[in-house]
Amino acid sequence: MKLDGMAELRTLDFPDALSYYIRPSDFRWLTPRLLVAENDMVEVGTPLFADKQDERVVIVSPVKGCVRQIVRGEKRAIRAIVIESETEAATGRSVDVQMPSNSQEIRTLMLQYGLWPMLLQRPFSVIPNPDSQPKAVFISCFDSAPLAPDYNCLMEGKETFFYKGLEIIRMISGDVPVHLCMRAGADNSLFEQCEDIQLHYFQGPHPAGNVGTQIHYTDPIRKGESIWYIDPQDVAIIGRFFAERMLSFEKMYALTGPVATTTGYFTAICGANLSNLFKQDWGREELRFISGNVLTGEKMVDFPTVRFYDRQVTVIREGGRREWLGWLLPGLKKWSFSHTFLSWLTPNRSYPHNTSLHGGRRAFMMTDVYDKVFPFDILPLPLLKACYIKDIEQMEALGIYEVDDEDFALCEVVCPSKMECQQIVRDALFELYKNV
Repeated sequence: MKLDGMAELRTLDFPDALSYYIRPSDFRWLTPRLLVAENDMVEVGTPLFADKQDERVVIVSPVKGCVRQIVRGEKRAIRAIVIESETEAATGRSVDVQMPSNSQEIRTLMLQYGLWPMLLQRPFSVIPNPDSQPKAVFISCFDSAPLAPDYNCLMEGKETFFYKGLEIIRMISGDVPVHLCMRAGADNSLFEQCEDIQLHYFQGPHPAGNVGTQIHYTDPIRKGESIWYIDPQDVAIIGRFFAERMLSFEKMYALTGPVATTTGYFTAICGANLSNLFKQDWGREELRFISGNVLTGEKMVDFPTVRFYDRQVTVIREGGRREWLGWLLPGLKKWSFSHTFLSWLTPNRSYPHNTSLHGGRRAFMMTDVYDKVFPFDILPLPLLKACYIKDIEQMEALGIYEVDDEDFALCEVVCPSKMECQQIVRDALFELYKNV
């Protein structure tokens, strides 16, 4: 999918945010136990809530300030903790800790200061159990999604911390291999200098940059196995903590999209209120602000902030408008996977996509269209049907443990039935997760 609005290679001015939103929903299937109350003062690293399933896993405050509001939804579920930061607050906090000498001490420090949730585990894409041991660790060093940011920009100035973070990752993972996955032919000098790491190169269109694709072709997951994965920026944050004793949740993000007023890269602390970045555009009904990319991102509704694991913001136009003559026009400016429009004659053209479905929902259709975009050696349509009816035995036979919902994003785009493929897979994985 070629989409207009790639981030320009420039830094955007983003004034310090005065409010921050920490949302339990950013952490898949985590049930929060609140550890703070409204009007409490917090520091960088103060625990805000813990996972009820394992209270060693805590989500901490990224800034120093005051808990102004705890936003609740249906059945009093916690939707967000709103922190009002101090004016010109520091972006980090110096901590007095001794350099750990073994894996257990490192894990304890990462749990205490809220760094452990930066790790994720396949299958299920959840925060791993602190006592678990993976069979491998994967770090995807590029993203192939539409308008994905340039990792050399995201990692600029963080090289030393990244190498230190890799050292820490190797210590906590034991003797298992650590895999760095890069795009073939790109400038990978930052990552190729790593020692005692297995380097892999991938080429081709999306989803070549998905960690699931990289795992499938490098070290597939079987039932009962687990693999950890982590973003390079999070590796650098961990590395800075152990190298400088500085706890900081500051990251770089890309602002992209065909209707973004300006595009580029900006630095912000996790959970920052981005309404000042969007200026007069925030709140306009004809625009949709997405945390993440257009395939797997989430619409910003009440909280103008980036999700914990996302690296970009995408602004596109809301669809749903009736078009004169609709599909009867030749469609020279409309993207189509099935060559419905004549735009297929210009394959290198980019398009100002919007949120229109361009069709109605209907029952599953027997088609091979999923096979054309699905990257694994797995039958996507039978697996989707097994997920839809929650047939656990059939799901396991078809390879459910190797996939995640993001791996079906392109299937959802090209689906003639307009099925919500990602939601179907996510619900099926949750059914399995409850029985683990």
